[in-house]
Amino acid sequence: MSVRAHLAALSLFSLLLGTTALAAPVTQEGADKLARLAEQQLTKPANPHKSDSLRLTLNGHASAVREGDHYRLSLPGAQLHLGDDSVLDLGTLVLAVTPTADGHWDATGTLPSPMGVFDGQGMRIGEVRLGSQSLRARWTPDFQTVDLLDAKASDIRFVPRPGHGAVAMDALTVRFVPEDEARGRWSGPVRVEVNKLQTKTPEGADETRLLRGVLAVDLTDFNMTQGALLRVGGGTDPGPAGAVLSRMKGSVSLDGYASHDDEGRPYSLKTLTASVTADNMDGDHGVLSLDYSHRGLVKPATAGQADPIPEKGDLHLKISDLPARTLAEADWTTLPADTKHRNRAIKEHTLAALGQAGSHLTIDKLDFQAPDAALIGNAALVFNTSNPRGLTGTLSLLMRGLDHLPANSVGNGPMLGFFALQSLGAPEGEGRRFSLDFRPDGHVKLNGNDVTLLMTGLAKLP
Repeated sequence: MSVRAHLAALSLFSLLLGTTALAAPVTQEGADKLARLAEQQLTKPANPHKSDSLRLTLNGHASAVREGDHYRLSLPGAQLHLGDDSVLDLGTLVLAVTPTADGHWDATGTLPSPMGVFDGQGMRIGEVRLGSQSLRARWTPDFQTVDLLDAKASDIRFVPRPGHGAVAMDALTVRFVPEDEARGRWSGPVRVEVNKLQTKTPEGADETRLLRGVLAVDLTDFNMTQGALLRVGGGTDPGPAGAVLSRMKGSVSLDGYASHDDEGRPYSLKTLTASVTADNMDGDHGVLSLDYSHRGLVKPATAGQADPIPEKGDLHLKISDLPARTLAEADWTTLPADTKHRNRAIKEHTLAALGQAGSHLTIDKLDFQAPDAALIGNAALVFNTSNPRGLTGTLSLLMRGLDHLPANSVGNGPMLGFFALQSLGAPEGEGRRFSLDFRPDGHVKLNGNDVTLLMTGLAKLP
């Protein structure tokens, strides 16, 4: 059972528990409606476009009866399919659901502990145990979206049978409670925090460790119907409906992370912080800025190679005159179905919109430092549809430690490009300076030398 599956399961748990508000009358008609909506929406795949999507199944039909000022909703034989062929047995979930005056559904309930976990062949592979729980949620009237959630759980454990890895988490917090709601727009903070996550291999060895991880976002005028912080039952594609939000400021931080790469080599990261600010996103002069920093990245090099692992790094960039409204209102439903061509079409459409808007990209700081290598730079570029390359402006890079890279025997396209360019770099201290000038006529100059043909060839490398 993967870490992703555990976190996905915990997120869905929180949808089934809730809060109270001004209540609407409790009627038999309302009970029948609640049971119908709950079964229809909760048993749909979370992502209908993926065959391995998170989904809930029931052994029987949902039912609801009146109990005072609320309904007693029963979901019999509930099983959560986690997308990696494992299944979490929730038993029969019983929730107290209160209808609000504005048509929402508030719910309270409890989850069993322990809960059995089964593999794709129906064999029990372990169980999930939960400590204390403090959970609240609110569904929208159509039961497709959760627009209020305040959930906490502590001492979360997956206790495996032999042959399977263990997972432990001291605490998980998921919280988004609106500070203001008007005309379908949602404003307020969103916060997800994980404390002391640890996974172990089936042999009992440490696999992944995270001391603390935090995602914090502050949203202004967020279109909950269009964007949906947390949609259940798959929902529907609302199509183009304008800007999803007017402003957003978000950050993510990791402390004390350690894991292994695909080859089993350990690596660790002391700290990582990243923040994104998006402003004026309801028009075509949006501003998007990114700040990124990490410290203490350590990874053993491959035998016989000197991989330039950046022990620390910093990046600050900004895009201004972003055509946010144009992109939000574009018809994305006509894109190709297959992933490769779909991604290419999205890229081409986005670059075209940026070029037509004359968007600016500024990199004020780019500084990545490794023991034997470094990359430092800045840029001032303008997207331009009249330029064959789509860009005009300058990019300046100072690279240290390039001369020994060919000894690494790395043969992919990007590294071949570095090898081809390094002889054109101007010596500066212990490194080489690369000043690229993207001209309005499509020509590219590097330190004053025309490298248009070389850049064209490099762009075609895989």
